[in-house]
Amino acid sequence: MIEITIRLKGPAQARRLATLLRTLADTESDRGQAKTYRGAARRLEHLARPFRYTTTRPPRPAHAELDEEAVQRVVKGLRPLPELSRAEARIACWRLTARRCSAPEIAARVGVTPRTVNRWRAEDKAVTR
Repeated sequence: MIEITIRLKGPAQARRLATLLRTLADTESDRGQAKTYRGAARRLEHLARPFRYTTTRPPRPAHAELDEEAVQRVVKGLRPLPELSRAEARIACWRLTARRCSAPEIAARVGVTPRTVNRWRAEDKAVTR
């Protein structure tokens, strides 16, 4: 295996190199090597793309205050259920787990998937051990 480091001076050069790698992949007789070239081209094109937010709402501050009232509304099931931050959702999940609610029920109230609820429960278990 040979590792090469290349410095490019901007997205235009990254896209040009990606095009050259795709051309090289089309002429390569070894299928595995062609796949490697195409993967490198795909990563270069991804890096050359401009950064854009994927959500329409502004991101939450990293250290926002926890809204205890919103967490209590979710735990008690009072409608309409408020939208929770990630930290608030995790606290609500922990409290609903203590009340022996199922993962699908917690997920519906908190606004996450049941898989996320199960992952949070497993992480909490690992920390308490």
